[in-house]
Amino acid sequence: MKRPTKLAHKKLVNNITHCYLDADPVQIQGGMAWYAAAYDAAYDIGNKYGVAVYLVVAVISALSPNNKWSRNISNADALIGAFLKGDGIDSVKVSTYHTMKKKAWGILAERPAYDRAKAMLKGQKITSFFCDIMGEFNVTIDGHARNIAYNERIGLTDDKTNIGVREYKALQEAYKEAANDAGIMPYQLQAITWRVWRDRYGITWQIANAKIWQIDHAKFFNGASMLLAGILGGS
Repeated sequence: MKRPTKLAHKKLVNNITHCYLDADPVQIQGGMAWYAAAYDAAYDIGNKYGVAVYLVVAVISALSPNNKWSRNISNADALIGAFLKGDGIDSVKVSTYHTMKKKAWGILAERPAYDRAKAMLKGQKITSFFCDIMGEFNVTIDGHARNIAYNERIGLTDDKTNIGVREYKALQEAYKEAANDAGIMPYQLQAITWRVWRDRYGITWQIANAKIWQIDHAKFFNGASMLLAGILGGS
């Protein structure tokens, strides 16, 4: 059977790891903080309305396609508020597709358990985004994550960045292995490498507007040296 990616698994892992090893302390801090900040934002909304945080995360994830992060959060807040007040779905405007708005509304209407909420999302990327924010051992593959793994810069409107199911899972496995080697979560690795890639090519970006976690830089650079030695030794 033809492999799902154009590069071998080990090469993908090496490309991701090399990008990670290029990270400076600021890029590391930002990457380590992003999903924790996203969770904090969801927690605050849940605390405001008395809604379980995983349900808030499910709503945020449903409303995320083609939505800027700051609007994504404000849309989720407004939709949950409207639902709980008994207002209709059309009383709130969101910056994403109407089908995604209906999906978020349906989750609020059903108030499902954790696994059911995740299943109701259905979409590959939005389900993965939910898992990342909730802290599962997972990573979301977007066009940038794909480019990092292949070590090539392809515009996000190019058909090459349309990732099929088999390729998506294969890229996830590459990130998971690289993250396991680095001793961090896959979504943290993705966020760090995205910052390296963004800064390298001057790509615009979004901030999660929350606290920055501090890390032990000496421990990171010692681990990075060991990772690099392993890569060079195996090349």
